[in-house]
Amino acid sequence: MPGYRIGIDVGGTFTHAVALDNSTYQLTGQVKVATTHSSVNGVAQGIIESLQTLISSCSIDPLSVVFIAHSTTQATNALLEGDVCPVGIIGIGSGVEGYRVKGETNVGDIDLGGGKKIKVFYEYVEKGDRRGDSRIAPTVAIKKLMGRGAGAIVVAEAFSVDDPAGEKEVIEAAGKMGIPATGTHEISGLYGLRIRTRTAVINASILPKMLETAKATNDCVKKSGIKAPLMIMRSDGGVMSIDEVSKRPILTILSGPAAGIASALLYVKISDGIFLEVGGTSTDIAVIKAGRAAVKSAQIGGHKLYLRTLDSRTVGIAGGSMPVISQGRMLDVGPRSAHIAGLKYASFSSPDEITADTLGSKIAVTTTCAANALGIVKEGEWAFGSRQAVKKALELLGLSAERLLTIACSKVVKVVEDLVKDYKLDKDSITLIGGGGGAAAIVPFTAGMMKLPHKIAENHAVLSAIGAALAMVCDTVEKNIVDPSKDDLLRVRSQARDSVIRMGASEASVEVTVEIDKQKNLVRACARGSIELRKRDLLKKELPFEERKKIAEASMKITSAEHGADNGWFEVFNGTIDEKTFFGLLSKKVQALRVVDREGVIRLSFGSAQAFEGRPLKELLEQYSSFGDGGQTVPGVYVLAGPRIIDLSNLASAAQMLDLYAIETQGLDPGDKVVIILVTE
Repeated sequence: MPGYRIGIDVGGTFTHAVALDNSTYQLTGQVKVATTHSSVNGVAQGIIESLQTLISSCSIDPLSVVFIAHSTTQATNALLEGDVCPVGIIGIGSGVEGYRVKGETNVGDIDLGGGKKIKVFYEYVEKGDRRGDSRIAPTVAIKKLMGRGAGAIVVAEAFSVDDPAGEKEVIEAAGKMGIPATGTHEISGLYGLRIRTRTAVINASILPKMLETAKATNDCVKKSGIKAPLMIMRSDGGVMSIDEVSKRPILTILSGPAAGIASALLYVKISDGIFLEVGGTSTDIAVIKAGRAAVKSAQIGGHKLYLRTLDSRTVGIAGGSMPVISQGRMLDVGPRSAHIAGLKYASFSSPDEITADTLGSKIAVTTTCAANALGIVKEGEWAFGSRQAVKKALELLGLSAERLLTIACSKVVKVVEDLVKDYKLDKDSITLIGGGGGAAAIVPFTAGMMKLPHKIAENHAVLSAIGAALAMVCDTVEKNIVDPSKDDLLRVRSQARDSVIRMGASEASVEVTVEIDKQKNLVRACARGSIELRKRDLLKKELPFEERKKIAEASMKITSAEHGADNGWFEVFNGTIDEKTFFGLLSKKVQALRVVDREGVIRLSFGSAQAFEGRPLKELLEQYSSFGDGGQTVPGVYVLAGPRIIDLSNLASAAQMLDLYAIETQGLDPGDKVVIILVTE
C-alpha cells in the first residue's frame, strides 16, 4: 500500500490540499475549495472540506497517510482584524524586585494598528502568595481577571527562563479553573521581561480561537481514520504539533508564506533568489540566501516581540488585481481584486460574454488578463486563458495591457529592489522564482522590467500546500549568555534538538544550526528534523559533471570554471570575475566561488572566497584572520561535511568557531571528506 503525505494551505481566496507519494514525493492529487472565512468554524471548515474531498477524489486509504500538515492564516487575520480576547496578566515578584516586575509586566493595552487593540488587565502576586498563605492567592487573582473579562491568562516572573516553577504553578491553577494560560518562559528563553510579557500577551489573545480551530481540525483528521498526528505550519517554514500550538499559537503567524518558502527550498530546490508567492489579491515576497529564508524579529503596533518570522513583504498586487479607471483613464492597479469584488476574469470568459454591460458588473480585466493578452502566459499554465476575450475587453475599455502590467509590476519591483538593498544581494546573481496561481501573470513581466532571469516553479499553483506536506518539525531556542563556552553551546543545541524530537522528529534526521550574536549576548539554536525515519531525498536526479560545471559557469558569468574541491556530496567551482567598485566606475579581479550539489543546485555563492581540503580549521583561522585594535577579525566560515553545510559565519570569534566545529563534526565517519570555505568578501 503506497504511503501519502498531505499538505493543506489556507489562502485568502482558496484552500488547497495536495497528496504526495511518500516514496517519490510526486504530486498524486490536488483539490481546492473556497476559504471559509464566514463559516461558524472559520477557516477550519475549509480545511476539513478540502481534506475530505482529497481523500474521496484520490481514493486514499486514511491508514496510508504518514504525514499531514496545514498552514493557517488565522493568527495573522485575528491580529489584523482585532479578533482577539482580553488578556489578564499575573505578575509574580517579591520585595524590592517586585517593583521592577510591576513596572515591566503591567504592559497595558496593546495596539494592533488600524484602531484595533488587545484589552489587558493586571494583577500582581507576591511569591509567597502562590501557596495561599497571605493576602492574595493565585486563584483569587485569576478569578478577578476572569471577572473583568479576561479570556486568557499570562503569567510573568522576572527570571522564569532560568526557573519556571512559579509560572508553571499559576498556569496549572488557571487550567483547573478552565481558562487557558501561558507563561513567558514558554514564549522565549531571553531575559527582557517587558518584551517577553508583551509577546506572551499577543500569544494569549489568540489562544481561545486557535485552540477551537485546532480541536475542530484535529477531530476531523481523527474521524477520517488518519492515524498520523496533525502538524501545523510555523512562521519559519517548519511545523509543530497540536500540543505546541495550544501553547504558542503566535508561532503560526505568516505560516502561509512560510509554506511556500518551505516548498521552494525542498521541492523546487532554490538556494539563492527572490521568491514571489502570487495569489489572487496579494503577493508575498521573500529572500532565499545560501539555502535559507531570510527572517526578522516581528513587530506588532510598532512594538518589538520575541518572535522570529519569515521576512515576507506583502504587496497588494496579484493575479486578480484590477485597474482603477476614472473618466476613461487608468489611474492605478490594485489593491482591489476581482476575487474581492466577486467578478469573473475576462481571460476565463468566452468572447461572447464580453460586452460593455458585463464589464465591471460581472466581468473584470485583471493583471492575469493583461498577461494573457501579451502572450506571457503559456498554454498549460494555471493562469492561461482566452486571449481573444481579453483583447475584446481591453478594446471596449480602451486600456493597454502593457501599461496595466507596468503600473502593477512597478509596485512589485519596488519591494524586490528594497530586499536587494536590505540584504546586500548581488543583483547579477538574482533569479526571481514564482509560486502561486497568479505567478505567470506577475513574475515574467516583473523580471523583464528588472532585466533579471526568472522561473515559474513546477506545480506553482499548489506550491504552498506542497510545502506544508514536505515541511520539517522545527524549533528555535534562544538564550542570553555572555561569552558562551563550549558547554553553553552544547546545552542550547541539545535543548533545541530535544524539543523537535519530543514533537515527533526522528533522531537520525535532526540537524541543528547555532548562531551567536555577540552584541546582544544571544545564542540561538535552530533545530529541524523529519517525521519519517529516513532523511529526505527529494526527487533526486544527479546531473553529469559537465552540466554541473556549466551551471556554475553560468552563475559566475564566465566560460571556464576551475574544479576546486569535492567531498562526495558537493563540488566547489572557482572562477575569476571582475568585481565593480566605486559606484561601478572601477573594477578588480576576485576569485568567485560556487558550491553545487549533485543535482546541479547552487547551494552557496560567494563573490570572493577560497576552499580548502584537508587543512585544520584552527590553522586556517590563524592564517587568514586579521588583527587590529579591536582584536582578531575572522573570515566567514562554511564547512561541507558529508551531506551537510555547516554555517559558522554568524560566530564572532575563532574560539567559538572551533568549539562549534568540533561539536558539529564529531559524528562524521573517518573517511568523510571535509571542505572548509573561507569567505573574504
